[in-house]
Amino acid sequence: MENQCDSTLGTDGVSSNDTARIFDVMRVAGLIHSVSGPDHDQWIRAEEILTMATIGGARSAMLENVTGSLEVGKAADLLILDLTTLSFTPLNDIAKHLVYAENGSSIETVMIAGQIVVHDGRLQTIDEAAILAEIRELVPAHLAAHAELEARNAAFHSTMAEIHRRATSTDIGMNRYAGDERHDTDPCTSIKPRVC
Repeated sequence: MENQCDSTLGTDGVSSNDTARIFDVMRVAGLIHSVSGPDHDQWIRAEEILTMATIGGARSAMLENVTGSLEVGKAADLLILDLTTLSFTPLNDIAKHLVYAENGSSIETVMIAGQIVVHDGRLQTIDEAAILAEIRELVPAHLAAHAELEARNAAFHSTMAEIHRRATSTDIGMNRYAGDERHDTDPCTSIKPRVC
C-alpha cells in the first residue's frame, strides 16, 4: 500500500474460496496482517480494508466508474445493515465492527442497480428455499462424479507433492510462512520474540 499499488479484496466461487461473504474476506485480511510483524503502525487499518473491499474491488474489475462507491451517476448498489445486532453492540467504531464483527447476518436490504433484491434479510428475486432444495437433490450425483475424478487424479498426487516440496523449499529471499521457523533464515524476522 505504501507503494501506491491498488490493493483489493473480493470473493470467488465457494468451492475455491470457501466463502462468498466479503465480510469473511475482510476479517481475514485484517487478522492476517496483524501477525505480519510487531509494528502495529504498519498493520492495515479497518478503513483501508473497507476501501479495498468496495472501490478497490470495483477498480480491480475495471468497474470503478460504475460501482464501488455511492456517487451520482454510479449504479445504486448498496447494503443496509441492522445496527442493533450483536455485531454492532455496543456501537463505537463502525469500520472495525464491519471488518471484525459482522458476518452478513445483519443485512436487512440489498439493492443492485436500484432494484431491491433482499428485503428483511430474504431474497426477493428467486425462491431461495426451492433453489437450496434443488442443490441438495443434485449434490449426491455430483459427489459421486467428483469422487471418480479424484480417484483418477490420485495418480498425480506424488508428482504434485514433489513439485510443491521443491517450490516451497526454494529460497526466495524472504520468509513466506509466518511462524514457520523451518523457512525462516533470518532470526530477526521471526514472529517469536528474540534478541537480535
